[in-house]
Amino acid sequence: MTQPKRKKVVKKVTSQKNSTGVHATKKRVRRRIKKPVLYGFLAIVVLIVALLTVPKTIQNNQLKELGYDKATITEIRNQKLTNLIIKNKYYSENLASSILNKSLNKDYIELYTVADECAEREFVLYDRLLDNGYTKEQVLSLFDDLSFYAITPLLVFDFQTDLAPYIADAIANKDNISATNFSLSNTYIEPYKTTYPTYNAGSYDMLVNKTYYLDSTYVPGSITDLSIQVASEGLQLESVAADALKQLCDAGRNMGLRLYASSAYRPYEHQQSLYDRYVARDGIEEADTFSARPGFSEHQTGLTVDMSAVGDGSGLSKFEETDEFVWLSQNCQEYGWILRYPSGKEQITGYTYEPWHYRYIGPDLAKKVVASGLTYDEYYLLYLAPWKNTDGETKKNAPVETAAPEETTPAAESPQPTATTE
Repeated sequence: MTQPKRKKVVKKVTSQKNSTGVHATKKRVRRRIKKPVLYGFLAIVVLIVALLTVPKTIQNNQLKELGYDKATITEIRNQKLTNLIIKNKYYSENLASSILNKSLNKDYIELYTVADECAEREFVLYDRLLDNGYTKEQVLSLFDDLSFYAITPLLVFDFQTDLAPYIADAIANKDNISATNFSLSNTYIEPYKTTYPTYNAGSYDMLVNKTYYLDSTYVPGSITDLSIQVASEGLQLESVAADALKQLCDAGRNMGLRLYASSAYRPYEHQQSLYDRYVARDGIEEADTFSARPGFSEHQTGLTVDMSAVGDGSGLSKFEETDEFVWLSQNCQEYGWILRYPSGKEQITGYTYEPWHYRYIGPDLAKKVVASGLTYDEYYLLYLAPWKNTDGETKKNAPVETAAPEETTPAAESPQPTATTE
């Protein structure tokens, strides 16, 4: 079968007669872009590219000059920190590392530039110091020169208008400052000078020390007698603390250890009598190192005990040398207790080391306090105390100036304990 032939299509070209009358094909006009226009367009493109790339290159060079490497510069851009860092010339290894691993808390970027370490505890301490009245410049100077454990005692100490002496003292004694020790050449608090009612009397976490006190009428809400299996006869504790003491002593007994409380709840009047006798015997200055003034004793909380070892025969003075103490000091937090006046922290607690003095605050909180390496005074004022209002007014009660008690005449029968106790 033959294929039909395709018709040849001829495209007609319009023609027009020229002046001679002869038809001529009309030529299409070829338009060309003028060189000035082309050059102008190219210039605009180059300018746009320059506007997009040159500032970035300049910024990258500025960041390099500050000390940041290529990977960190990329993260600086991703986290939109470029202008802030360049404007303020922020740099430190701590800051660079935090940017690179994406752990930076932008609210504390200045702190990263001076502190060797920045974690939640440093952020809270920074805010607490500002809340207590220190300026941002003062706080940054503290973190620039001192460690966390050198700074936290300032929450307990009197407000230091001039921080330079404190910083110099802490630097000179840096080998004496750690999670287990704190010792400076000078003192920065005058005990009992300015005092406040404790914030939350009746709660298990209440703070009672030489600044925060209980009213003379305060009595624990649920006081109960202690069994002679865990305490000397006639002693009492707040009921939850009493249960926790039994659990503690039972656990020790299961380990072959025999623990008991030799002192527990003391009413205000009892502490008054005890303190007066110590003052009569040793004088105010000496008595204040080991005995609390009435209202300032943890024993009034009903949450505190002095522990002894059954059959040791040496009372409190040798308790530290017993197996009972070793086990108790390592495990007390599991049952809600903490060693309240540890060795090496006397300048913070205001008391001589008392290996027998334990305070109930509940298992969860006790574990956190022990893990922190802080005294309870520091921990409470860092994490638990109320904050000031945004208008600058504090939630604290108005400070009370208290005068030192007068020397008292010797009592007929001054106590002669084997060891002194708060």
